[in-house]
Amino acid sequence: MCKKINALGHTIFVQTPDPEQAKLLDDLMWTFDQSAFIPHGLHNSRGDGAGFPVAIGQHPPPDSGINVLISLMDKVPEHYDQYPRVLELVDNTPQDKAQARDRYRIYRDQGHTPETHDITVY
Repeated sequence: MCKKINALGHTIFVQTPDPEQAKLLDDLMWTFDQSAFIPHGLHNSRGDGAGFPVAIGQHPPPDSGINVLISLMDKVPEHYDQYPRVLELVDNTPQDKAQARDRYRIYRDQGHTPETHDITVY
């Protein structure tokens, strides 16, 4: 997903719930496609990774011009409304689906019009 969004010229922040998941995603981006490279970096409180087209971390880079938030959180991310587009990936487990439905209602109650897309990977 990051590869496609980045190829369209967008900057991305992937928000993870913890540093371990951020590191795992960082490692996967180095190895998932040997024919492509997604310029990315881990973002932390010191500001490392803020200049990359794809930043990964728990706290978004301040005033970074990022226009797509990919949330891997189980709650609605703080300051989600500062991004023109918010994407969430939802696992097919009952617990993840229930949490996603709750977040959907929160977005809708805040005046947004969430859309859903089935991107099932087999």
